[in-house]
Amino acid sequence: MRILKWISLGLAALVLLIMLGIAVVVWVVDPNTFKPRIEAEVKKATGRDFALVGDIELGFFPWLALRTGPGSFGNPPGFPADPMAAWQSAQLGAKLFPLLRGELVVDRVRLKGADLRLVRNADGHGNWEGIGSNEPPPPPGQKSRHITVDGVEIEDSRLLYVDQVPPGRRVEIAALRLTTDEIAPDQPFTDTEIAGVLHMDGFVPDGVPFKLAVPHAALTQDYSKLAIREFSLAFGGLEVEGGVSGDLGEQMDLGGSIATNTFDPRALLIAVGIAAPKTTDPAAFTRLQLNTSWKLAGGAIAIDPLKLTLDDTHFSGHFHRGAGEDPLGEFALRGDTLNISRYVPPTDPDSEPFVLPTAMLKALKFRGVFELEQATLDDVVMKGVTVRLLLDEQGLRSPKPAAAANR
Repeated sequence: MRILKWISLGLAALVLLIMLGIAVVVWVVDPNTFKPRIEAEVKKATGRDFALVGDIELGFFPWLALRTGPGSFGNPPGFPADPMAAWQSAQLGAKLFPLLRGELVVDRVRLKGADLRLVRNADGHGNWEGIGSNEPPPPPGQKSRHITVDGVEIEDSRLLYVDQVPPGRRVEIAALRLTTDEIAPDQPFTDTEIAGVLHMDGFVPDGVPFKLAVPHAALTQDYSKLAIREFSLAFGGLEVEGGVSGDLGEQMDLGGSIATNTFDPRALLIAVGIAAPKTTDPAAFTRLQLNTSWKLAGGAIAIDPLKLTLDDTHFSGHFHRGAGEDPLGEFALRGDTLNISRYVPPTDPDSEPFVLPTAMLKALKFRGVFELEQATLDDVVMKGVTVRLLLDEQGLRSPKPAAAANR
């Protein structure tokens, strides 16, 4: 017992000396004196300019924390002179006691005012290439260090991607905000949220705001299985809730559900640079709601049940598409009442007459039935309307519709 007592006292004294040593380093040593060396070592390792403009601060118990002010990381030769990454402030820390056990428990990573510019030049090379270690992975069976991150927090940031390969593309996420809860090996991601304003070619000048929230997402270590019990997505005026789970192998087997709010599809199309269909009634095609379950298995797709509300018309049905090189799609859709006159393009004597794209329709590989309890066209009321699309040796075609018409 006396030996154990002295061993315990010795270990306690050793831990205390280590903590006092760290405290002395934190309180006495000015980390800013090491900035030139840090910048030189990063440039030597990466070939990129690295600058820490702001002061470096060290924190102590219970986290050994490192905080920096503004900084930047440059581009390689052949890319714009602007830095690849810049930030206004950053904070990173590690808990002391787990370090003594050989474990790395990282404090919440905080990054504010980050500006990341990813560029792929005309010859197909990206400015992100060449970053990272070339060391081979550890051999099987070798114990790896346990690393846990308390969370990630990015705010007031921007992500820009420019593709100079013709035809070219530019994607920007402004006002970027990302938060996660604890990140640990083999543990689900929790309370993850990303939001911002998306800018792309053709979008409205102010961009389209979006927000994705995932309370719980589990992904196996070999990336073979995914389980997201629920998620919510907002994009412009569209709001989506649902979930997805299944296998992510060569033959994907995924399933889930989707439910939307009643949104304005016309406004959403205009926001992303797509011309909305012209209709006689300007209020037509302004209210849409979707509620469905779906499944993707080995290339086959099933959407069943499908519930859809367009303006004042309620639809229900299903859609199935088989797998293989030349799959066939089948659908059935039934609606209550539809005023066709609202959706007819307005009369314009200067425009070309509408021509049904029969060649494109015949090339489609699907068949099915479309039913309406009642349809109205001008002053003609049709009840029990059924339109069937057949796929046979003549291609895709529709037999004469059956309907009872009342004036």
